[in-house]
Amino acid sequence: MDDEPIRRASSPAPGTTRAQERFLEQRRASGLAGAEALATFVEPPGMETRGIDKVAGLIFWILNFYLWYRVIGEAFVPLGAYFTALVWPVFAPRGRRRDDRAAAHAEQVGIVVMIYAFLLSAIFIYPTYCVFGHATWMRNAFLGYIGWYVLLDRRSDSSGTRFVAWSRRLPFWRILADYFPVRLYKSGELDPKGNYLFGYHPHGVIGVGALMTFATEATGFYEAFPGLDLRLLTLSVNFKFPFTREVLMALGINSVTKASVMTNLTRAPGASVAIVIGGAAEALDARPGSATLTLARRKGFVKMALRTGASLVPVFAFGENDIFEQVENPDGGRLRKFQTYIKQLIGISPPAFYGRSLSRGVWRRIFGRKGVLPKREPIEVIIGNPIHVPQVDDPSPDVIDKYHQLYTVGLKELYELHRRQFHQLNRGGSSDDLLSDLIKRKNNLQAMTFK
Repeated sequence: MDDEPIRRASSPAPGTTRAQERFLEQRRASGLAGAEALATFVEPPGMETRGIDKVAGLIFWILNFYLWYRVIGEAFVPLGAYFTALVWPVFAPRGRRRDDRAAAHAEQVGIVVMIYAFLLSAIFIYPTYCVFGHATWMRNAFLGYIGWYVLLDRRSDSSGTRFVAWSRRLPFWRILADYFPVRLYKSGELDPKGNYLFGYHPHGVIGVGALMTFATEATGFYEAFPGLDLRLLTLSVNFKFPFTREVLMALGINSVTKASVMTNLTRAPGASVAIVIGGAAEALDARPGSATLTLARRKGFVKMALRTGASLVPVFAFGENDIFEQVENPDGGRLRKFQTYIKQLIGISPPAFYGRSLSRGVWRRIFGRKGVLPKREPIEVIIGNPIHVPQVDDPSPDVIDKYHQLYTVGLKELYELHRRQFHQLNRGGSSDDLLSDLIKRKNNLQAMTFK
């Protein structure tokens, strides 16, 4: 890894080398202010996959295959064999691969498939096997675990505890980040003794950029901002599911309750949180090229920052909305009304989304280009400059409105400064197409809007 973990965005960065330099020169020549204020690229850390990592992954897959077989029966074997073929590049020795790029892509797809498999298994297969399996001890242990976390462990997801640092450094996170890829840029330094509330925008369908940036070390966030002890906050309902709640807390993910925000911002110097401000409501507006944010009436995070004295840091992820398409759901339409009803009922919105299929194979022939895999669109996460906030025990509505306005202005400036650099460009193509593509599409760049 390079000895210099941070470098200027104007210097060669992945996917934007000579074209990016010409872009910055053109911006300076145009007289536009802020060319030198562009965020700096953060070099991701090296996270090499070791032999023991591959063995652990293979054991995980074999156990999952066995559990699916025990729950579903022989009907699962053909499907299981097919998905085993998809994930096999994750376990295969690198030395036997001929095409490095194709092999890397196959490994990345395998990781995505394994993550999908874990989520489905944790929600449906593991509980079913524990409850209806033949082992009485397993059934009793599972029911005891459920009773323990429902009655005695309800506050763990708000306390910042049970964080396991090495879980953020697992090498498959780096492989997953490279699938899109997810890249990080920072606008300035942060005092490691300060407390910060990072506001992440937009939510997207899943919030991949937030997960990869704040809950793993795949993008280099914790090398770029040493000393920060951050917790990514998500909906409390995500901690109602057995097994997955333990994984979330191990990654340092907590619930987004008032108690959680207060606890995690005041634990110690450097204690910070990241919140996807728009939440489930914003996910319904996630579609490629858009920048529609649910922010105008979201002021609770500003109030919490004031009560704790934590600085507000706007974050915008270009490309977060580009990795999935979404069925049209205009405000007032039947689909949007149904989605809103479900969100009010359980706290989670059900966006009708789709991504891409595999490049070839039976699923491609049956379903065409559409599928459940996220599209391979770069997600460029830009960390803005901090907005320093005074500590006020009981802030008035006027004070809250003042700092909400400052935050909104800071977010818009961050977006406008970088959107010509990242937004609506053919980022997956040649870097030499950057300027020509900018000229063709500059009239289509959407302005940021708030709901």
